Amino acid sequence: MTHNPYRLDWVPDLSARSGDVYQAIADALAEDIKTGRLKPGTRLPPQRLLAYTLDLNPGTVNKAYRLAMQRGLISGEVGRGSFVRGSASGLSWPNEDPYARAIDFCDNFPCAIKNADLFKKQLTALATTPYFAELLQYQQNSAWPGHQAVAAGWVSRCGVVAEPRHILITSGALHAGFISLMTLCRAGDTILAEEFTSQAVKGAAQRLKLRLHGIKMDRQGIQPDHLESLLKAHKVAAVYLVPTLHNPTATLLSTARRKAVAKLLERHGVPLIEDDVFAPLLDEPSPPISSFLPHGGFYIAGLSKALAPTLRLAFLSVPERHYADAMSNLRITSWLASPLLMELAANLIARGDADKLIKDQRAEIRRRQALAKDLLGGFDLSAHPNAPHCWLRLPAPWRAAQFKDALAKREVLAEATDSFVVDRANPSHAIRICLGTPPTFERVKEGLHIIRDTLVDA
Repeated sequence: MTHNPYRLDWVPDLSARSGDVYQAIADALAEDIKTGRLKPGTRLPPQRLLAYTLDLNPGTVNKAYRLAMQRGLISGEVGRGSFVRGSASGLSWPNEDPYARAIDFCDNFPCAIKNADLFKKQLTALATTPYFAELLQYQQNSAWPGHQAVAAGWVSRCGVVAEPRHILITSGALHAGFISLMTLCRAGDTILAEEFTSQAVKGAAQRLKLRLHGIKMDRQGIQPDHLESLLKAHKVAAVYLVPTLHNPTATLLSTARRKAVAKLLERHGVPLIEDDVFAPLLDEPSPPISSFLPHGGFYIAGLSKALAPTLRLAFLSVPERHYADAMSNLRITSWLASPLLMELAANLIARGDADKLIKDQRAEIRRRQALAKDLLGGFDLSAHPNAPHCWLRLPAPWRAAQFKDALAKREVLAEATDSFVVDRANPSHAIRICLGTPPTFERVKEGLHIIRDTLVDA
């Protein structure tokens, strides 16, 4: 059997198997379930760790797990992992802590909800709503007018004056961004984003066959001068920015630069897609770039980063002349976000529980950021007290992929520069550390100590 540096409970024996590796992994999984080596409810190794153990591309293991899921062998639980399926009556819930091994700083999730009773209370109230049955139906305009009003209020709270009739309720910010790109761009068009941007933006651009160029950044965010040079050099269909607690670098674009960006976009007639999902985490929100544009931008406000990951809802404010096309693209991609989920969110907002959840998130994030500053402050760390992530620039001779692998050997997971860089010629070497994903403060502390020790041991 392959050498296993992580003491994983299960590693497939591929020595006697031929053909595609992903299929061999799925076949080995099926055989081990049949023989009883893998019991119902057993948690499978995280895909990245298994890939490292077998010296494979993570995509190969991901493909194997998806094939096993299609065969009904395993089930995936968001935030928990993949598990061997139980009997026909359902999956046996595992007793082990799914975070007992690797410390995961990869995914940019909020901190664990401390006050779940707020949701229990609102869910109980939701069941007694007089119009509950209507919440189970499709909506003619893809949203209740009352829900659009709540969404417009949330967007206005973030700094963009929005009319309910210009709001789309989407299934999260990624969905809103995809709809915006579908509305503004056609295959072959050029779009601009920060020189480091999320995998979701890169993936959407690739899926829609768009040319993506990066805007140079410094420690205060994008450089307006470089944006101007790109706008002059290319016919740009849209600019996609995350100016508040930027993912992955945690930079906060100054008000002066926001005004400068707005003026450039207005002068060149280029529309803006502004992803502002982290804005509620700020104690004093910065004015959105969209607020400086005469006709606004495609402005995205979300709930999952600030309130709870289960609230996969975002509110997309669309300029009037693009609204019909954006609505059409919403219907093509999902028709509507869940009215039940939106009613829950509306109740949380109306009764003040949303503010309590945001307050809890801010407090825990600040606590974790203070720890990161204490442990990694001697290195080149870009952070903000209210950001759920930070950006660690690596000292020589470390390279990003090398450092990522060194952490994986110590059972700590983090994403490296190549996951975010737009221009492949960019020489930067850094990792993003998502502080919200580990379930406890103690796990964050343990992981940050390992990161520090790995840097020192170089």
